[in-house]
Amino acid sequence: MTHIPKTMLAARIVPGNERLVLDKAYPIHELKDNEVLLKMAAAGVCHSDVTLLSGVTLDTRTYVLGHEACGVVVKLGSDVEKHHIHIGKLYSVLIGDGCTHGINGGPALFNSFGIGNDGAFAEYFIVTFDLLVPVPAGVPPAVAAIASDAGVTAYNAVQDVAQVKQGDKVLIFGIGGLGHLAVQYAKHFVYVCDFKPAARQLALELGATEAFDWIQLNTKLTAGFTVDTTIDFISTNQSFTAAMSALQHNDVHFVSKPRLVLVGANPENLVFSSLSIVASGVQIFGRSCGPRSALVAALDLFAKGIVRAHVSEERLENVNDVIDQLRSSEILGRKVLVAHE
Repeated sequence: MTHIPKTMLAARIVPGNERLVLDKAYPIHELKDNEVLLKMAAAGVCHSDVTLLSGVTLDTRTYVLGHEACGVVVKLGSDVEKHHIHIGKLYSVLIGDGCTHGINGGPALFNSFGIGNDGAFAEYFIVTFDLLVPVPAGVPPAVAAIASDAGVTAYNAVQDVAQVKQGDKVLIFGIGGLGHLAVQYAKHFVYVCDFKPAARQLALELGATEAFDWIQLNTKLTAGFTVDTTIDFISTNQSFTAAMSALQHNDVHFVSKPRLVLVGANPENLVFSSLSIVASGVQIFGRSCGPRSALVAALDLFAKGIVRAHVSEERLENVNDVIDQLRSSEILGRKVLVAHE
């Protein structure tokens, strides 16, 4: 039987601190009937974590950060065994089960695993059994972890929201943890924009048709470059304006095109006129996370080698270094945390 300690190392978000507080004796709570205790195998560090640490959400709660995770089950609540969750098996964790409720007037996403409630930047974490999806053979923990958010959100944005079809021209802003997966999901005529040369090169290696920096993209737009869909993992005024320019001169095929999908979490207010939206036929969608079916599909694509994740690992105790690297845009792909054995 696996020995389960009473306390653990955990990285907590504390309002007023721009860095996570490392607690070496954070208590492991008793399980409720429908909960499962997992030993953290890997936990992805997301730009959303940087946003939460910045304080722009005005959240006053203290909790363990980390919403992108997979782990090995070590203990079951009294009502879980009949739901076919198995001790010793590796599972990815959905951020929400589709019926998460907001609190104190805030968005529902801010009351989720690792976003408002204790998450996976810890040696152990607790979730309800309905958030667990088994990891297929051949998918390593680091990849299974990023599948739970980056894989799900990018897949959902491309397949379900943008509804990209063969022959569609897609422009993707931001080739980071989500964007490099979206390039592979979209597959066909994919164009990308990122200020980092290494990110543009990665996009081309993964199948992008062309990769632009901002100056190159503006030159193309001035010359009449258009696409059917844009998927924006940055969501700044600069990327939004460029997306609208690429979409609003395109042919309008009601009701499916053109589509602008916002995925990046950014506090900037986007500026546009209702006239530009109505006259161009551009449809604007916001997207975060995705359903269980998207996680199953993402894991299957990783297992079959159809989609390749660009990941690197760092120790849990070095989480603040990873956060700083994200703030400085130094990370290519996704970085995940792992705990000491």
